[in-house]
Amino acid sequence: MNGQTAIRSFFASDVGRKRAKNQDNGLSLPAHGLCLVADGMGGHKGGETASRLVAETFAEFFPSASGRLHERLQATLHAAHTRIYELSQREEALQGMGTTSTCLAVNSTERPTEAALVHVGDSRCYLIRRDAIWQLTRDHSLVQEKVRAGLIRRDQAKQDLMRNVITRSVGFEPQVQMDTYILPVAPGDWFLLCSDGLTGQVEDLKLLEVTSRHREEADLEACARELIGLANAGGGDDNISVGILSVESID
Repeated sequence: MNGQTAIRSFFASDVGRKRAKNQDNGLSLPAHGLCLVADGMGGHKGGETASRLVAETFAEFFPSASGRLHERLQATLHAAHTRIYELSQREEALQGMGTTSTCLAVNSTERPTEAALVHVGDSRCYLIRRDAIWQLTRDHSLVQEKVRAGLIRRDQAKQDLMRNVITRSVGFEPQVQMDTYILPVAPGDWFLLCSDGLTGQVEDLKLLEVTSRHREEADLEACARELIGLANAGGGDDNISVGILSVESID
């Protein structure tokens, strides 16, 4: 056995059933171990522009960025933030735009050992491993602050009138504050990245059920499509984006 592993990823997005335009964007670059989801805000034009600039900046800069894995992610997200903020200052129609950004990378070597994650906003990244699911990111949202403060219960969060208000975004203010996570990976690990259009409609246990079933066949695309279908079946109130990255043994 040569101990090699393969990194695969897939991204899909859907406008949902209630919105006129899709302000989500994302990116899948399996050759560079990268997957990201971005959910734009600031009007139809502004939100779509902000999230698109994150995806374009990562496609352009991340493959050649230097430093450790998390440093490459941080530097690229800072570059995207600068692009968005400066454009919003130049164009009146784009003032106030911003986006969530949840960006995952796995070191793309013969034996990947590490994943890094940078995160801003309320899009999420989950780790699925051996019939268990963990939410790796913490939502930067007003409703999450209320849960942390004990003002509401977790099960009340989805009905809260302020559930769509985020407390951090990329490109909205002169500086961006991001969370950074570094964790070990192993063959068989799946990472699920998604906008709140998915998590607002589909519970974590259902996410686990669907991803665990598709892990048996290693079918990332079918998994993403099924999850989007479930969110639409639940109402499709928002744009829905799903990115999946897997670390697979090829011994």
